[in-house]
Formats: sequence, structure tokens, C-alpha cells
Amino acid sequence: DQGMNYREKMTRRNALQVGFLGGLGLSLPGFFKLSADAAESGEKITAKADAVLFLNLAGGVSHLDTLDRKPEAPADTQGEFKSIQTCIPGYQVCEYLPKYAALADQFALIRGISHSAGAHPQGQSWISTGNRPVPALIYPSLGSVISKEVSSQPDLPGYVAIPKTEWNAGYMGDAYAPFKTNTVPRPGHPFQVRGISLPDGLTIEKVSQRQQLLQKLDRRFKSETTESQLLEALDKFGSQAYNMITSKRARAAFDVEQESSTIRNLFTPDEFSQSVFLGCRLVEYGVPFVTVTYDGWDTHTENFAGHRRLLPALDTGITAGLEMLKQKGLLERTLVVIMGEFGRTPKINVNAGRDHYPRVNWCLMTGGGIKPGQFVGGTNQAGDAPDDKTNIKPDDIAATIYHALGIDPLLEYFTNTGRPTMLVPHGRIMHELFA
Repeated sequence: DQGMNYREKMTRRNALQVGFLGGLGLSLPGFFKLSADAAESGEKITAKADAVLFLNLAGGVSHLDTLDRKPEAPADTQGEFKSIQTCIPGYQVCEYLPKYAALADQFALIRGISHSAGAHPQGQSWISTGNRPVPALIYPSLGSVISKEVSSQPDLPGYVAIPKTEWNAGYMGDAYAPFKTNTVPRPGHPFQVRGISLPDGLTIEKVSQRQQLLQKLDRRFKSETTESQLLEALDKFGSQAYNMITSKRARAAFDVEQESSTIRNLFTPDEFSQSVFLGCRLVEYGVPFVTVTYDGWDTHTENFAGHRRLLPALDTGITAGLEMLKQKGLLERTLVVIMGEFGRTPKINVNAGRDHYPRVNWCLMTGGGIKPGQFVGGTNQAGDAPDDKTNIKPDDIAATIYHALGIDPLLEYFTNTGRPTMLVPHGRIMHELFA
């Protein structure tokens, strides 16, 4: 049934019954390891989520001007924004987040996340992999690992980036790189993604003829023994492109205009809100990892003007996405993660801006087994450091995301040179986040 989405067709129990360990988000070695651990602890191994929607606030959102307000701090730390009360007694947020304020008890807020990477590429690398960046090894991003370990249908990518991302597959090779839409939907306009929409004059029959010719060439060249990651990627991309182009279901997944007006009207016309809309739809159709990049937060100058421009779309996007997932019955099995690579300095600079500040950051989570309405970690009264009880790193966020999908953070992979390496060797699973 082309109209039935992936999750309606394939439940986790069905996947197990037909023998797909990948439906648990586990490779065979990881499955056996977790089984042994569970046998010793008496706990049943279950994944809490089937998919991740990661909303990446690229550039570094100011913690003090959003969700980690310090009303008692000096005026030159507080800045221009006022605070408003949320639905959680005693918890205040920025005045430009009223929709979130009304639904704050449906999210878990992690505060005081700290690391030492003060530049954007290194900060993004750390939050995307759960590993401190090092020159000798490029770690794979969360989406690459999840696209490998969690099963998905062949007519859709396992990892989609809206509209694009700098996150990459690292030592896993380009076969596990993200599929980038490079564009976002615009209300009232057909949404076309290069590689899915057929150019004028090109029919499914012509595509099939070209695919048959390609398969003949493949059989000739595959007689040559090779372990090239490039050839593996080309082979995978070729098959994926053919499956996507010839699949009505894949084209429907990206066609947001097919969505009901009730759902469409939840989202405002801005690019971020529309990107979240598309991301939720792709999750519904069975894509296990979707990242939405919302950049512009690098506010070294005019921090408050920049945040004043960006925050309304963030406010609508995250709350509309929450509502869509709830209405679709997807929230319980979808882990939503919202964060950037670092916070920003408490001190306001001479350009009315705030600079990079990796010592303090926050992360929002909801869905995927997360217990909502709670706070994990914290920052001190000045907002310039984690409090005395908090020691949270990006490694811990990544380990927790993997755990939610049933993937062992200590699962061992091998680089293309044969070097064994664990996914997140220094991460702590934050069990307190889960219900």
C-alpha cells in the first residue's frame, strides 16, 4: 500500500519476527553484547525510539538570552531581553519564546553542558559525534551511525539533512554521508528535491533502461577485487537514487503539499519552521535520522537584534513540530534534540554582541522515552560555568541519543585502516532523562 507510511507497516515487533536485527538499531556484535549485559542485569533490551530529529542551532545560541536566564545577574549580563514565566513554576525564559513557555513542561532541559572547543568546526564536530575532535581521526556523525544501525526502507535515505550540513560520515566513508535537500519547502509551491524529481522529458521507463545499462557495467567492473570506500559509496548512491526516483512513496515523503491543512497551518512560512515540517514528515515515512540546520546564531555583533530575529521562528518551529509528531502518534518513538555547538559569553562586547563560550551550553529533548518537565544539570548564578553538581559533556549527549535508539555507545567499529574504535568511549548514558 503506497499510502501507508513505513511505521504503519513495520513495527519493532514485526521487524524482530522477520529477523531484522537492524530494526532494533543493532549490529550483530552489538546485539550480542547488549544481550549479555541485559542477561547479567536482568533488564530487557529495548530501544526507546526509532528515529531522531536533531535541530541544530548552528553558530551557537546564547544560553542567557534564551532558556538559561539569570534574572538576578547584573544588567550587563542580562542584556536587553525581559523574562517571562513558563508553565513550570519558578522557571523563566526569554520573552521571545512564549509558545515554548506554554509547553515547557513537555520538554526536558539539560543545562551546563561544557567542552573546550571554541571554534565552530570543532564545536560542531564534537556535538555531532560525541567525541573531542582530534587530527588523527575523523569520527562519524550520529546520523551516519544511526543510518547504518537502524533499518530503513530502500527507497529513502537513512540520513537526511535539511537543507544541508557540515556533518559527515568520517571514517565510515561516503556511503553513510547525509542526503542533503539543499532547499526547503515554500508554502503554496511544489517542493522539488534534486535527485528525486524527474526532469522534463525523463520518464520512469527511461530511468529503468539506464539502470539496466548501469547494472551491466557494474557486473563488468565488480569482477575486479577492490575495497574502495569510494566505489562502495558510488554503488550505494546509484541504487538509492534509482530507488528514490522510481518510488511513488519516496516522492510523496518529500511532497509536503500532500499534508493536511490542519498540519500545514501549524507552521509559519519561514525556512526553519518549514524545515521542521519536512523533517517530521520524513520521520513519519521511516527516515531514522533527520537533521535540520538553523544557522545565524554567531552573534559577535548585534547579539540582541540577531536573536530577536531568530527566536520567533525557533519558538514556532519546535512547538509546531512537537504538535505534529503528537498528532501523528510519532512522538513516543521519535527523539527530538535541539542544541547548538556552544553558548555565548555572559559579558557583552563593545559591538553589543556575545562571543563563543563552550564552557556553558544547553540542550532540549523530548519524545523517545524522555521524561518531560525536568531539568538535568545547571549553571551557577552568573551563568558563566556549570554549577558544582554538573559535569555534562557532548559525549554524554551522544551516548544518550545512541542509547535511546538501542545502540550501544561502546559498540566497536573499525576504521578503513583497521583501527578499532568505540563510538563514544567517554560518554555517560544519562539514564535520569528517561521515564
